[in-house]
Amino acid sequence: MNLQEHIAIALIDDHEQFRNRIGKQLERNGFRVLIQADNGRAALEKLRKTKVLPDVCITDVHMPVMNGFETVKRLRKHYPTLKILGYSINDDAPVIIKMLRCGANGFITKYSRIQELEEAIARIHYEGVYFGSASGKILLEQLRKSC
Repeated sequence: MNLQEHIAIALIDDHEQFRNRIGKQLERNGFRVLIQADNGRAALEKLRKTKVLPDVCITDVHMPVMNGFETVKRLRKHYPTLKILGYSINDDAPVIIKMLRCGANGFITKYSRIQELEEAIARIHYEGVYFGSASGKILLEQLRKSC
């Protein structure tokens, strides 16, 4: 049995084909996708109705109805122990920093390979934090600028 088999996921992304493809890949590799939603409001409604909460919530930044920033804030307010991974094509410093300030446990770009996404999920679940190589470099540059 793999450690992934115990990790339940919620995928929040407005691109249905992308979300479905990622969900199928994660399930093939031992993760359980409990919830899929195309925006934060829909995700929160599904979470309210579920009896089993996901371990890790993966949320896109730019979505209609309720964007990733607001989604992360509300998830953090209503489910304070839920682990949250920001996930976006946009990897500029202000986006990453804002996701973290809103309450995300880490950030990864959509350009990352599936293996890195799986590592991010496992690390956030077991260790509480993860930054992809691209987002880690951006954060390091920003921290050095502020010194």
